[in-house]
Amino acid sequence: MLHVCVRHRLENFLLDLEFDAPPGITALFGHSGAGKSITMACVAGLKTPDAGRITLGEQVLFDAKTGVNLPPQQRSVGYVMQDYMLFPHLSVAQNVAFGLMGMSKKEKARRVQLALAQVRLEGAANRMPADLSGGQQQRVALARALVTRPKILLLDEPFSALDGPTREQLRRDVHRLQRSLNVPALFVTHDLAEAYLLADQIAVIEAGRLLQLGSPAQVVNRPVNRQVAELTGGRNFYRGRVIGQNGQTTQVQVGEVTLTAPEFPVEAGQEVTVAVRSERIMLVRKNRPVGRRENTVHGRIVSEMTDGFNYRLFVCLPDGARFRHAKAPHDLEITLPAYVYQRLDVA
Repeated sequence: MLHVCVRHRLENFLLDLEFDAPPGITALFGHSGAGKSITMACVAGLKTPDAGRITLGEQVLFDAKTGVNLPPQQRSVGYVMQDYMLFPHLSVAQNVAFGLMGMSKKEKARRVQLALAQVRLEGAANRMPADLSGGQQQRVALARALVTRPKILLLDEPFSALDGPTREQLRRDVHRLQRSLNVPALFVTHDLAEAYLLADQIAVIEAGRLLQLGSPAQVVNRPVNRQVAELTGGRNFYRGRVIGQNGQTTQVQVGEVTLTAPEFPVEAGQEVTVAVRSERIMLVRKNRPVGRRENTVHGRIVSEMTDGFNYRLFVCLPDGARFRHAKAPHDLEITLPAYVYQRLDVA
């Protein structure tokens, strides 16, 4: 178990975080400049925090009170940065072997061969970095991090400079490797889909503060506040008032409409913010039977946007049933896969 507690004054805010990272991938998720990479640097020993304590199991890596501050080479950390940082004058094998010290030439060669096999670059040992694609260079950087058999793996936006197909393949490889390594891994990203795909838990960070730590499903579906909901892609927010609880549901009055929400620890009369994720709204054509569905409203599509794969529909409800004030351009944003949009024949 990796325990991270750091406090460090930065130019624009105070980095003040504490969390545990068990074996598996913990994604540090948030906007650029939120403090994610600085946190990684503190764990690696490349940055000394003003205060705090970092431990890996029983081993203390940093403790401001006792003065313990192990240098990076003694922390057993494998670090993969956004910039691959390969030595251009060294071959792939030499780059991977660079961090191996105090072992025979034969053992080094065996370790390098195994690390290259782990990242599927068995035949590239004698090639030079300039002869490799971006994805292959990133695999070399990953092999260099793995060859020392680290007890902690740090991945700082390692796929951001890669094209889509290469990024997708490397995501699968990292997921596979992490399961076999069984060590704590910190993964920095501001891509929610990437965090959801790879992480066992997500730490949502904003301006140096930990807003929420939980499984991907918990963070996305049960955000602790509006800020987390917005950071994870929430678009529909409404002011409402709780009017009652009924078993596993909560009734909330939003404007002229009563909505049924999941059970939540609130009392009748309390003012709340209701968040409705755009991809969790079902669109039913006017000429189709609605059936007995909760939270059914009628509206008109006033505009749309698409990236070719999904459509964002902006829907306005009729006067007297609006969620937002009368001057707002729309009440709901709905996200539909292109196939569903086309099958429903809406516009």
